[in-house]
Amino acid sequence: MNNIPELEEQIKSVNLNLKDKYDFVFKINNSNFREKLNLNVGKIIKMKKFEKKDLIKYKKTVGVDGSNNISGGAFPHFIEIFQGLAKSTDGNEVYKTRVYTPTLNERYGEKNLSQEFLAKIEIETALEYIDKYDLDYLMMDGGFIRYKIHCLDLFKELREVCEEKNIVLFGVIKDIKTNVIARSLNFDKSIYDREILFNRLGLGEALLIRNEINKKYIENDLGEGFSSAFMRTSKFPGAIGADILDIQEKYFEEVCSLIYTLTPMSSRGVPLWLDIVDKEVKITDEILKMLLEEYLDRDIYERFFISERDKRTL
Repeated sequence: MNNIPELEEQIKSVNLNLKDKYDFVFKINNSNFREKLNLNVGKIIKMKKFEKKDLIKYKKTVGVDGSNNISGGAFPHFIEIFQGLAKSTDGNEVYKTRVYTPTLNERYGEKNLSQEFLAKIEIETALEYIDKYDLDYLMMDGGFIRYKIHCLDLFKELREVCEEKNIVLFGVIKDIKTNVIARSLNFDKSIYDREILFNRLGLGEALLIRNEINKKYIENDLGEGFSSAFMRTSKFPGAIGADILDIQEKYFEEVCSLIYTLTPMSSRGVPLWLDIVDKEVKITDEILKMLLEEYLDRDIYERFFISERDKRTL
């Protein structure tokens, strides 16, 4: 039987400790806080919703997202499928896929390749789309820092192609994990921007972060960095983030307004087009199981890719 009373006490303790840690953040006067943001962190701007007649300019906007799903047990007995989708608001789309299993000794000693492969397939999908179709705005699902970490050369290629073809490249960050504000205001650095900004920005406001305090801009290779912003794009009081190439920073306020325009007011703050791409790129458990059962020999499937937990239901 579960020890519910003990769990209740521990959860209450977590609640109390969080209140203690963040008490000074909760109590900061909002006017004073916004003044500090403007002085020490960046510039608060008001975004605008584009009218329908103005949206014709953005009809060649492409959203890019990736998805992965895994079947099997502990390393190395699993098989993982990756899929990328680039889809334009005018109907064109490109899918790319990759199948990986460490049982084939592909970089066998490395146990955590998922993030690398996912980042790579997203950029490869974007590059293939650019090679096949015309576009003006390329919207990635997520920030740029993971591309720098996991596939810098590919990201540099994407950057160069976008610069050459005058494609505005930007990323939308659903779940911000940075601590820019805490570092700038000398708060505890374990306090993140997501927590500090909750219900601090007004609907339709964005905070353009100064490049000199933005690690994404400063910590770069060969002078290549990104400019970043936080913004509130819906009635939900939380903030999302955005990155843009430093060489395209002049378009940032326009891009922020585009993100705001594409986001439904009653949503969690993410552009509708990215949600559509996210839904279409997903590889469900049912699809993965069907593919493996159809195209793997039964002996191979059971020997390599069925975990003990799965065997209980066979």
